[in-house]
Amino acid sequence: MESKIFFQMAGGILLILGAILSYNPELVSSKPIPDDTFGAVERRVRWGFLMGFGMLLIFHHQLTPLLFTLAALGMTLTLGALIARVMGIALDGSVPRQWMWVIVELIMVIGFGIWYAKQHA
Repeated sequence: MESKIFFQMAGGILLILGAILSYNPELVSSKPIPDDTFGAVERRVRWGFLMGFGMLLIFHHQLTPLLFTLAALGMTLTLGALIARVMGIALDGSVPRQWMWVIVELIMVIGFGIWYAKQHA
């Protein structure tokens, strides 16, 4: 029980840290902001994976069975990237290529979610 609370707290910290760095990636990077809108949004997406890993630690507390954990990992990492991408579109601007990635990631989240539900049942 204590380890579950530890993982949830660590996950919450990673989720908040990922959200902060997705909002302002320049806090840890000295690279200039890309001139193109696509690149400007993409610089936020890598921090979405940190949010996704935090979500995994909050909601999923087991390693076995392995397929169950892989489904949870895929779903949460993709969801974190999707959240960061939408945040980037809102903050940096919209281009059609970014919306294509939003649709791809949304389909992936749904696919991983279905796989997760089937593993859990």
